[in-house]
Amino acid sequence: MKSDFTDQKVDHSEGVLITKSLRRYAWPIAMITGDAIALALAFVGAHILRYELRVGPDLTPFQYTPLIGYWPVGLTFGIVYLLLMGTHGAYSSRSSRVLDDVSRVLYSSIIATSVVIILFFLFRPAFFSRLMFGYMFVGAVMSVGTWRYAVRYLASWRFRRGLDLQRVLVIGGGSVAKMLMQQLVASSSTGYLPMGFLDHPGGDGRDFGRFKLLGMVDELKEMILTHQVEKVFIALPTASSGALADSVRVCREAELDFTVVPDLFELQAGRISTEEVAGIPLFTLTTNSISGFRAIQKRALDIVVAWTALVLLSPVILLTALAIRVDSPGKVVFGQTRIGKNGQPFRLWKFRSMVENAEDLLEQIYPESRDEVLFKRADDQRRTRVGRFIRRTSIDELPQLLNVLRGDMSMVGPRAQVPSEVAAYDEFAHNRLLVTPGLTGLWQISGRSNLSFDEMVMLDAYYIGHWSPGLDVRILLRTLPAVIRGEGAY
Repeated sequence: MKSDFTDQKVDHSEGVLITKSLRRYAWPIAMITGDAIALALAFVGAHILRYELRVGPDLTPFQYTPLIGYWPVGLTFGIVYLLLMGTHGAYSSRSSRVLDDVSRVLYSSIIATSVVIILFFLFRPAFFSRLMFGYMFVGAVMSVGTWRYAVRYLASWRFRRGLDLQRVLVIGGGSVAKMLMQQLVASSSTGYLPMGFLDHPGGDGRDFGRFKLLGMVDELKEMILTHQVEKVFIALPTASSGALADSVRVCREAELDFTVVPDLFELQAGRISTEEVAGIPLFTLTTNSISGFRAIQKRALDIVVAWTALVLLSPVILLTALAIRVDSPGKVVFGQTRIGKNGQPFRLWKFRSMVENAEDLLEQIYPESRDEVLFKRADDQRRTRVGRFIRRTSIDELPQLLNVLRGDMSMVGPRAQVPSEVAAYDEFAHNRLLVTPGLTGLWQISGRSNLSFDEMVMLDAYYIGHWSPGLDVRILLRTLPAVIRGEGAY
């Protein structure tokens, strides 16, 4: 079996094989080298601060130790530091988050500094300044942290422009596979380019929004070669254990990196905590309803953020109202019935971005709209001149800050939908009505109108099942860059 793959690899693209090898080995080598150089700079900088610039208490000539006298300290510090970084996965994947690097850098700096302090104050081979160790710690955090942030930023910048992306294939067509595909493209730091997915027996056998169904799981070998796949994510349902074993075998024969994703997403209405007993992983499932103190936390965050936004954006709100009044006849603010928490209707407010009788003209101009659950067009003829701008910049959503203060909406949550859309919900989609709809949400930062209805429902289900104040804050912080990019805004 292995020879079949070996023969076909050469035919399908030697360049891809070279690229795979470079990505596998060049990244850890480059990062280790960069970390080592950053540590060397921190070490030299610490000596300059203490002995050349004399930052700290005065030193007598007897207390002066030249840089060469510190080489055992620097060497030990560097070796311990790099080993700690390696054991915590700092060189295993190029798709780590900046926050992961922060924790690794801090941990490695603390432990490495502690080790050299213990060793060299225990054996005292020469006079060493205690401040020197402090300067080394601060220097290591700053130099390694800056280097790693610069690398992550550059990599993310290139990923967003479609450069250096790793071609990946997802195996599975269930909930966990669909959520995985969304997250692979939603985060610019992953560097993954999903080619599509392979469905499992019993799947629905159709595309999922932007993601194309390439075939069935038993066609994995062919798809790897056809699409020049570099990494595989196996996200099969628990019932497909046979297909899982076959997929793992094919990936190993192809010498491909692969990751197995456990099918725990069926429990998406709760959280999963893990622990270990004698090396056996245990998963504990807990409910994650937004009620009680959790609801108070969310409401408090909503009120603070909404009032702050209203005050800061009041000039924009006034200028927008004036522009709409001058541009076209009709009301400045447009009200529309939407469905909120527990299926309760409410009036959602937006700046008017279309002609006054836009809803009456919808089926007349776009007769196909009656067959679509979520109808939006980038070239909608009903938009006004000002409307095109405020929709692209999301300024039309600002009146919803009043909905947030009234309690009809939250700052973060599922998209508020019209009654006709809710009427088409299946049982899974009805989970979106368990929480208050939001002004922004995972749908906002993951593509907005570029998302299909199915994708939007899946993102909202994930949000409901994994809510926390931290998640709301992260979504709010990522909303502004998403609005500036204008992706899917029309």
